[in-house]
Amino acid sequence: MIKKLQQLKAKKGFTLVELIVVIAIIGVLAAILVPTMMGFVTSSRVTSANSTAASIQDQIEQFLTDCDTKNYGMLQGTTSTAIFNITVTNGSWTTTLAAGAPTAGAAGAAATGGSFKNVTGGPSWATAGTAMAPGSPAAAQANVPLNLLSIKLMNLFPDLKQAAIVAYAKAGHVEAVVYSADTDVVANLGTIATATYNATSGKLVSVACDANNKGGVDWEKKISGWDGSTAGISPEGFTIGTAPALALGAPAAPTT
Repeated sequence: MIKKLQQLKAKKGFTLVELIVVIAIIGVLAAILVPTMMGFVTSSRVTSANSTAASIQDQIEQFLTDCDTKNYGMLQGTTSTAIFNITVTNGSWTTTLAAGAPTAGAAGAAATGGSFKNVTGGPSWATAGTAMAPGSPAAAQANVPLNLLSIKLMNLFPDLKQAAIVAYAKAGHVEAVVYSADTDVVANLGTIATATYNATSGKLVSVACDANNKGGVDWEKKISGWDGSTAGISPEGFTIGTAPALALGAPAAPTT
């Protein structure tokens, strides 16, 4: 019994000072590592969004190339432009042409501003497609290029259930794509996705930042103000993917 008591007395625990020191060290490490890890997570999300935007850019360009080989693609020339607005809601895809775009063109349907060719008795471009969901009837797809584009993207990105996409095209080439899969982003892409083409020069027009130097895009310099501190995070806090990928910068006033 005496031996056991002596053994128990010989065992020492942590003192209060030692515990405080350990807790302080853990606190310092957490203060250093947590922001770093959060930065890695944010960077990873933006990189993934940029990769998706690039894939969407490639697929839309392939679609426009296919349209061209079938003689209902985009007309050539700097004034043959289009802005595709694509929304994904609960896995249902809808593609429309932005108001005021395409700009001028020598031929094609008046409804599309003359940036596309139409085929008599075949595919005919309009400004708005309808919602395409898995299993949509073939009749809803036939001869409606915007619906065909929705179906193509839906089949290629089956896991994408909620998203907003804006694609800028000129003469059959997709110059830029803006993408986000965050909830409610459709109404909140803001200035990130409102760039338009200048009707005279055919250039993709940059958009100014807000009063706090946030948001805004300069496609020529490939920079955006974003939220003012993190590339790829919009002023509303959404993760934004772009192709070509935009870095953090300070866009100036809109250029023409």
